[in-house]
Amino acid sequence: METASAANYATSMGVKLKFAPLIWFEQIAMSTLTEPTSSLTFTGCLPLAWRELSALPDDAELRTIEQSNLTVLHTLFALDIHAGDYSDDPSALTNASELKRLDFKVGLLLEMIGQLFARQQAIPSEHALTLTVKDLIWQAATALPVGALLRLDLYCNLSYPRPLILYAQVADTVASESDYPIKAAFYRPSTALQEALERYIFLQHRRFIANRRGNSPR
Repeated sequence: METASAANYATSMGVKLKFAPLIWFEQIAMSTLTEPTSSLTFTGCLPLAWRELSALPDDAELRTIEQSNLTVLHTLFALDIHAGDYSDDPSALTNASELKRLDFKVGLLLEMIGQLFARQQAIPSEHALTLTVKDLIWQAATALPVGALLRLDLYCNLSYPRPLILYAQVADTVASESDYPIKAAFYRPSTALQEALERYIFLQHRRFIANRRGNSPR
């Protein structure tokens, strides 16, 4: 079942994946490495770290980590102020200028706080990547074997520098002249986590559109 498009996000529902441990990537419909398995995607550069695992955590730890991921995402949603999202409603536009100024001040404060936190921890390098609710595609300097178990630490916003901790399995990798594109399928993301990831991706898409409109000549 494909993820709903951004336009239909408000009514979309996540689908819980039912994959067997260690072989779940084999049940994903095979596509080219550069094609994500979901129609709703975020493509950009984010800090990302990964390491291979000999085994996944037990179910209790996985549930704890997923709850932490949901907390991170919902915190980001609460901080994601969009002062310019007023469409063409005249009553909403009345206070738009003041709200934009407030948005700028809050954003600046969050950025400063985020930088202070970031200095206290080792933030990984940014990588070009494509994120969906089911998998992650990125460029690595060294190859990863298909089937390898991974822990991914993905920093979605340095204004709140806490990573999503995602467990995944390498589904595909292709050697190139300078790097190795890697596709890793997330391990059993719950419906709640898929919906939260979908909302994050949708908000990034909306922000991109808003920024593009704001930078366009009038």
